[in-house]
Amino acid sequence: MKIKYKEMLMVGLFTALMGQVNFYPFGTDFRITIGVVAFTFLMLYFHTIPIIASSIVTGIFVLAFRVGIDFFANSMAMDAAVYKHLPGMMYYIAYGIIIEGARFRKLFEKPIYFMLALTMADILSNIFELFIRNQLNHNSFDAIFSTIMLAAVIRSCLVLALFWVIKYYSLFVTKEEHQRRYKELLVLTSKLKSEIYFLKKSMQDIENAMVKSYKIYNTIKESNPMSMEEVEKITADCLNLSIDIHEIKKDYNRIVISMEKLLPTGDNHKTMRISDIFETIGEIFNRYIEVIDKDIILSFEYKENFRVSEYFIIMSILNNMIQNSIEACFSSDSFVKVRCFIHESMLVFAVRDNGKGIGKKERELIFEPGYTTKFNPETGHVSTGLGLTHIRILLEHLEGSININEDCEDTTEFVIEIPMNRIVSEVEDND
Repeated sequence: MKIKYKEMLMVGLFTALMGQVNFYPFGTDFRITIGVVAFTFLMLYFHTIPIIASSIVTGIFVLAFRVGIDFFANSMAMDAAVYKHLPGMMYYIAYGIIIEGARFRKLFEKPIYFMLALTMADILSNIFELFIRNQLNHNSFDAIFSTIMLAAVIRSCLVLALFWVIKYYSLFVTKEEHQRRYKELLVLTSKLKSEIYFLKKSMQDIENAMVKSYKIYNTIKESNPMSMEEVEKITADCLNLSIDIHEIKKDYNRIVISMEKLLPTGDNHKTMRISDIFETIGEIFNRYIEVIDKDIILSFEYKENFRVSEYFIIMSILNNMIQNSIEACFSSDSFVKVRCFIHESMLVFAVRDNGKGIGKKERELIFEPGYTTKFNPETGHVSTGLGLTHIRILLEHLEGSININEDCEDTTEFVIEIPMNRIVSEVEDND
């Protein structure tokens, strides 16, 4: 309830302030202002506060504000100022009662009925105010009615236009936020998908180990060079090993099934354009570059907008490569450039940076598991050295390869090649 009271007070104060933008059409104390535009808009915006109660609060604010100005600024007597502006307060109360009776909030999706309700409410409230002021002259009623009707139509149009602009801007911002979150989710999903691949691969390795251990068990059981006690011990150990590995395999299988259920599936997401992959990764890493406060220009280039399958693996590979390049950059004119093109029936991704580079001796070892040159002297943190190994294993799944371009002198470029028939679904023309 406190929030509603606060919103009602805000409506009253803002309407009173906007009411100072006005003109006097008949040369009397009757004024036409844009305060009612502010009041109606806020009644739509704060759609949970009661309209009639808000109109009473607003009328009191309008009366107090106008009386205060005349009393303190224009040296008018208090009773005269109240008499002068009391009809203005009654206008807002009457207006609130009428639009509440017309259920104008429910008419918002029907612009014609909405404008008709507001226009009639404005006209009737103005006539009510003029009646209280005793300014309804039958001889000039046509001119008075024409003026207040024109003002009512204009103010109703302003309310409708203003709220639609705010509403569509809000929808636009919300859509952008949803797109940003979707892209972040897409990157996260690509990482999970690649991890599922490794879990499946581990399951197969465990299965192979189980088969081998069971063969050992059978071999030892059938041969008799050892004593019976030794044979029994070894065969028991091998059998237990097979059982243990089989249990691990079942646990892995449960994890894989659970993760696959969590991830989105469906025919609509089997492929993705290169442009969409680059846009998604680019937005994520450009925000990351801002957060770490590095002066790095990240750019993407492609000649043909392929639609590729296995795009989660592609995104996972590029994420790792770009992350490595960003971590290698330290100068003020650093750049990371990602290109995609065709070369001899191979889809090629080239990731180039002008970071600290990789020595010739290191190039022979960087794909070995556990090898790393990343060490933070401040924190003592050492990288796992599994990033490029991770990439190479993913590429083996796609029948692809990764190498360093030896022709680059002042830059480092990794070249990833994947067979076209393994990943490209179709080619689309550039926009």
